[in-house]
Amino acid sequence: MGVDPTGAKEFYTALLGWEFRPEGGRGYHLILLGGEIVGGLGPSPMGPRFGSSWNVYLAAKDLDAAGERAERHGARLLARGVPAGGDGRLSLAVDPQGAPFGLWQGMREEGVVLVDEPGALAGAVLHSPEPEDSAAFYGAVCGSDARIEKGSPARWMPLLGADAPDAFEERARAAGATVLAPGVLADPWGAVFGVADVTVPR
Repeated sequence: MGVDPTGAKEFYTALLGWEFRPEGGRGYHLILLGGEIVGGLGPSPMGPRFGSSWNVYLAAKDLDAAGERAERHGARLLARGVPAGGDGRLSLAVDPQGAPFGLWQGMREEGVVLVDEPGALAGAVLHSPEPEDSAAFYGAVCGSDARIEKGSPARWMPLLGADAPDAFEERARAAGATVLAPGVLADPWGAVFGVADVTVPR
């Protein structure tokens, strides 16, 4: 999600070869790579004052129940049951350690289709000052284990697949990104993402 969708589309198209297809109005676009869905881009439901960031959405079979569980375990819900066209509904929350996250209930089986390929999502990492507490929270809310690393600020970071990550980081820097640490970058608007090596053996 970004405050400059046009600039973001140009940046990620040049860097990753993404294409964008309008979906459901309200400025939301599906992100495509080779014709397959790899994510979404659009304005924040909370407004531009929240700046630019990538959100990680966790699947929920029952969005309302998942939101209630999150609140019972200490999360703060910022947006509840927001319609996303014909694709589904979403809620936005902040976990007890301060990391924003989303919950997503899809209306169809198709979601992110292409993963673990160059230019596609290759996982996500939660940075938390209290990893054990965060693991207990997400286990209670979503019933699954999350990849958690000790760190601050608390945030979810999507990992984008890259063939030859070092060369990818150089291209990203040339396109206007900032390298925050090895394998961690911020786009020109401050949205942070990681890089995962998905080099195909030759």
